[in-house]
Amino acid sequence: MSDNIPFELQAEIIKRVVPVKSLIRFRSVSKQWKSLIDSSEFITHHTLNNNKTQPQHLLVRYITGGTGRRFVSADTCLPEDKYVSIVDDDNFPHHKFSPVVPPTVKLLARPYLLDWSHGLVCLLGCTRDRVNRKKLVVVWNPLIGKSVGIEIPDRADIIIGFGVCPKTSDPKILKISCFVNSEAEATAEVFTLSSGAWRNVSMNMPFKSKLLQFLYTQVVIDGVIYWLKFGEAVDFPYSSGRLYNISKINDSLVVLSHHCLVTILTPKPFCDVLMMLKNGVSKPSFTKLFTVNDVGLNSMIGFRKNGQPIMDRTKTHGYDGELEVYDLCSERINGLGIYGSLFRVSSFTESLLLLNHSDSIIHS
Repeated sequence: MSDNIPFELQAEIIKRVVPVKSLIRFRSVSKQWKSLIDSSEFITHHTLNNNKTQPQHLLVRYITGGTGRRFVSADTCLPEDKYVSIVDDDNFPHHKFSPVVPPTVKLLARPYLLDWSHGLVCLLGCTRDRVNRKKLVVVWNPLIGKSVGIEIPDRADIIIGFGVCPKTSDPKILKISCFVNSEAEATAEVFTLSSGAWRNVSMNMPFKSKLLQFLYTQVVIDGVIYWLKFGEAVDFPYSSGRLYNISKINDSLVVLSHHCLVTILTPKPFCDVLMMLKNGVSKPSFTKLFTVNDVGLNSMIGFRKNGQPIMDRTKTHGYDGELEVYDLCSERINGLGIYGSLFRVSSFTESLLLLNHSDSIIHS
């Protein structure tokens, strides 16, 4: 822009720019522009006003050179985790690129993709260093290649949650500490990236530690984290003989109801996909979206934004195979051109979050 245009007016024009990739390029125009776009105020404003309109991607984590076994001993040299991003648009799956994997992400061995929110993907796992092994939560922006790691205690009785505050765009980690088979009450702490510190938070109601048995999978929607809890109290249509998991399609929670028992009436396994209505109410209702027939347990590992399931049918043997997508209209399974095993999938939208952070690890 001309030097005759006041910078205040330039800043107002830049604030109206929506595409993240354009803003990344604009940082090279001048020091003033870079300072503006890198500021926390600009990043927060852009995230809060444009999060739902940004292009969506699928992030795929996998390995190649499968061992033929899902689990390997601690002495086995783990293959390198590979990542690819697929633009989830009308040309899917033809626009693929390899994201910049920051050093903090590379520290993790076969990390679990916990969830995504506001363009950030949260990974949970242990470092590859067996001598000084550490458990980390890593918050990663795959588009710009920035990440922050938060060290957490390596204990089995800790439940981790992740989300981004929809009012402030501040990434947060929730840590619930409980004691297996204990009558003691569980405690909760929240880590906010803006403060770089943990703080104790009260729980709405006291939970006995032995009652808190959650599945690893979480779903964060509009600032609320959902888990699937082991036990008797469930708020969706429960049927005996089925196994359940949760996921999300765009900003809606879905329940995967797997029927795995093979009988004369049901000779092949199938999975019903139920969507939760009225998010956030005490007694939500569910409606069935569709059924996928002849699908193995946990073969559906994610969803496109149009609801098509992403399929990993290599789970049962561990050898390399092709990641696939299930077409709901034709009921056909199509390959995505990505070959490997132990696939994990997470969606993410394009975002500026973490742009003003350096790749680092915050120690508890």
